[in-house]
Amino acid sequence: MKLDDAARELIGAGADATIVTLNPDGSPQISVVWVELQTTPEGDDELVAGHFGVYQKIRNVRRDGRVAVTILSPEQGGVMRPYIAINGTARITEGGAPEVLTRLAKAIVGPDATFPPPDSPPGYLTRIRIDKVGGIGPWASK
Repeated sequence: MKLDDAARELIGAGADATIVTLNPDGSPQISVVWVELQTTPEGDDELVAGHFGVYQKIRNVRRDGRVAVTILSPEQGGVMRPYIAINGTARITEGGAPEVLTRLAKAIVGPDATFPPPDSPPGYLTRIRIDKVGGIGPWASK
């Protein structure tokens, strides 16, 4: 799925996001991650997050790729702050975490950010195919 311009602008060069994965017993596991938007070879958008360890969210995605992601707008809306809610299907790939996290640190923390450390392991990427978009904002009116 290709996101509309308003959703792409909200995510920008990177964003803080809440990701929900499913534990083995079906209960939700919630984490805050940095995400960036990447274009697949097919021309679709996908969210990408980097990780250095095999955390619960990675174990969960390997078992069941269904995820939900929420990104809150930094701008105040009317009564509710705008946010995008994405339901998707995630997969884990090996390597690439330092490159993604370096870009995200510069976009989210600031241009002088020095994260991750130079000796970081290759880590893992969570790649999220966007299946459904909702929330409060122009992206949800479709």
